[in-house]
Amino acid sequence: MAEKHTEITQRILKLMRDTFPGEFKAFYDGDPDQIPTFNLPCIVVDQTNDETERGAWDQDDVTETIIIKVIYNKEDDYSGNVDPLNLTSRKIRRAVAARDPETGKYAKNTIKYAIRQFTTEGITAIATSMSVSYGLVPRLEGDIGILTQEAHVQFPVRYSVDVQQR
Repeated sequence: MAEKHTEITQRILKLMRDTFPGEFKAFYDGDPDQIPTFNLPCIVVDQTNDETERGAWDQDDVTETIIIKVIYNKEDDYSGNVDPLNLTSRKIRRAVAARDPETGKYAKNTIKYAIRQFTTEGITAIATSMSVSYGLVPRLEGDIGILTQEAHVQFPVRYSVDVQQR
C-alpha cells in the first residue's frame, strides 16, 4: 500500500485499482463531470469534506469525507442482446456489496470488502459509517448528453497531523 502520508484519495484510488483489475476502464481522482463513453464503466474517488479539530499533544484531528462513485453507461441496457437479469443496476450493486453465497461475507472484489480490509497505517479510523446512494445521472460527453447509472459510496476517514515543527 502507499506511504502513510500519501493523500487519502490516492490511497483509495490505488485500493480500487487493486480490487477491480481489468473490470473498469478508467479510475479518476476527482469527478471529471464529462466522461467519454469509451472510459465507462469507471470509478471516481473524490473528497467532499474536510473537518479539522484541535487534537491532543500538538496535533490536529482531521476527518475527510470520501466518496467512491461507480459509474456505468445506462445505454448498455438498451441493446438488443442485454440480459434482463444483469442490468447495470445489478452490476453496480454487486461492485459495491456483493456477498459470498456460502459465507454471507462481502465478496473480495467489492468496495465494502476493500474498505474494510484497507491498510490503516497513519489512519485513526476509516468508514465508521458508510452510506450508499444509487441513481441515474445526466452527464456530458463533449456536446452530447449521456445518461449514467451510478452508486455513490460515502464514508469518513480520520487521521491526526502533527502541527509543531520539530
